[in-house]
Amino acid sequence: MSSFSPGASLSKLLFGRAMGCGYPDCAEPLVEEDRGLLNINVEVAHIRAEKQGGPRYDPSFSDVNGEPNLMLLCHKHHKRVDTHPAAYPTEELLAWKERQVLQGRGGGGLSANQLDRVVAAFSTPAAEVEAVGILRAGGQNVVSRIQGLAQLKPINAEVEARYLGVRVTNVGAIGFGVDGVGYEFDVRGEAPLALNFPPWHVLHRPSRRLEPQENSVWIIDVDSLILGIEDMLPRTKPWVPVRFRATCHLGSGSSVPGSWISAVHLPIWKEHVTQDRLETLAERAVEARARMETTA
Repeated sequence: MSSFSPGASLSKLLFGRAMGCGYPDCAEPLVEEDRGLLNINVEVAHIRAEKQGGPRYDPSFSDVNGEPNLMLLCHKHHKRVDTHPAAYPTEELLAWKERQVLQGRGGGGLSANQLDRVVAAFSTPAAEVEAVGILRAGGQNVVSRIQGLAQLKPINAEVEARYLGVRVTNVGAIGFGVDGVGYEFDVRGEAPLALNFPPWHVLHRPSRRLEPQENSVWIIDVDSLILGIEDMLPRTKPWVPVRFRATCHLGSGSSVPGSWISAVHLPIWKEHVTQDRLETLAERAVEARARMETTA
């Protein structure tokens, strides 16, 4: 899988010399703005593939990630030329690239502000992270909102298992690696406590790269989650998690959190436990920890 990301200087050069998608007569603009948000409509495409087996791979050509071998294509046409490389030979794509550069001379199709924002987008990974529930039925996994996992029922199959997970979606313009996922727990009055999904877990997906618009789900079973929480919570003091959120650790070294969710949706409580009950228990735990610190 490709690990290429164009970076700031290369992105500025490519977008600064283009008016739109390089496919002939394609009217797709480089970017669109809606409600103050910038949407990038094109991708950085390789004319000659990076690796053997890729579209139009040429073993005699070494500068595969250099500007002369790259061009901007909209999502549809990028997929088309790479899915059917024999129909779109290298010589034809080089001609498109030359025409794209000629048409973009004199400033390209973006304002200075738009170009700066595009460069930032191609220099910064962007991920959306959410905690999800997974229902195993009929040999298939059905991913749902974690709040509705307990009520989720298959139509024509028996429930085999229910799991928890983390879904990571690449909502940016460049690919990124995922080094690990997990949950953070709000225990009131302290920094969130972190539980990383164990890499040895049979249901844990290995580290992988997500390209733009791709998503993947990492899964943990309930027993492993409970054991992880028991190991995570210090046994010398009372702790009650009242809410939790999914987290993702990117290959860039950054960490991306999801939205907070009530801990009542974790399958670690008895059915009668409510959010109000958790809040009450958490307040008592805070008071108990304070008393222990005072008497220590």
